[in-house]
Amino acid sequence: MDASPNARPTGDGSSRAARGRPIEVDADALAAIALALFAERGFDEVTMADVADAAGVSRRTLFRYFPSKPDLVWGGFDEALARFESAIAPAADRSPAAGGGASEAGGRASIAALHRAYVAMAEFPPELIEVTRQRLRIIDAYPAVLAHGLAKFGAVHELLEPYLGDPASLRAHLLADLYVTTGFSAMRWWARSGDGTPAEAVDAALTLLERPFD
Repeated sequence: MDASPNARPTGDGSSRAARGRPIEVDADALAAIALALFAERGFDEVTMADVADAAGVSRRTLFRYFPSKPDLVWGGFDEALARFESAIAPAADRSPAAGGGASEAGGRASIAALHRAYVAMAEFPPELIEVTRQRLRIIDAYPAVLAHGLAKFGAVHELLEPYLGDPASLRAHLLADLYVTTGFSAMRWWARSGDGTPAEAVDAALTLLERPFD
């Protein structure tokens, strides 16, 4: 969920660069402008045309980067997922699904690796903390925005299951649901409370969740 709060798009996507190709626009800057408008006027009161006008780009360009208003709020999710995948990669060969064995010790190692990776997914540079809070508050306040993004968590669920046992088992399925729900709930709580960082909130929440696993 990355975006710089002070960024501006670089170029108008409605113009054409050399060889007839559209000039590239900073998607993070577009999202930051949209978030500022949503915070000022309310999500429902802002149209895609309003965002395009404020950003100085055509509506066609805006829709090329963000097919809908909720997509402007959910920007940065792919980057967060990439952080998770990068952090969990060293443990991939040791997971039960990869043939690393399903011993009790191996299970604890998988849980620990998963915990670290999930926390890494919630780590944002200091300059993006408030933008992330803004995104989460909008998601929390507008059910339609929340519903739009829930499908994205299916990708996280699939990544988690191999570290929680046999991916085809009920146990792995239920525990993956718990991790996804706990991590996201912790971030929404952080956005409302104003305490610490999202990574600290996720770390604390997962620690509470994992106590029965010890």
